[in-house]
Amino acid sequence: MVNNIEQKEHIRSMATFVYLTLAFLFSFVFTSISILILLFPMVGILDVTYFPSKVGISSFVISMFFSVLAFRNIFTKILIVFNLSLMIFIIVYGP
Repeated sequence: MVNNIEQKEHIRSMATFVYLTLAFLFSFVFTSISILILLFPMVGILDVTYFPSKVGISSFVISMFFSVLAFRNIFTKILIVFNLSLMIFIIVYGP
């Protein structure tokens, strides 16, 4: 009985780890695309007809989705604040 409870807890922690890893991966992609958009000011993040904007917005949404799935972790909460702050910064100060 105790072994079954430990296994369920371990599976939950592994799922949280996977969600957190995927959220950080897509957050890295979003950060890279945001830097690319800032370096080449002819494309904004909200210009969805361009490829970097499509990738940036989709990676932002996917990162937020995985962050919400692993919301119990403190790193995830920091990642949500970082992603939202970066998105607001890119919308306001981008081209």
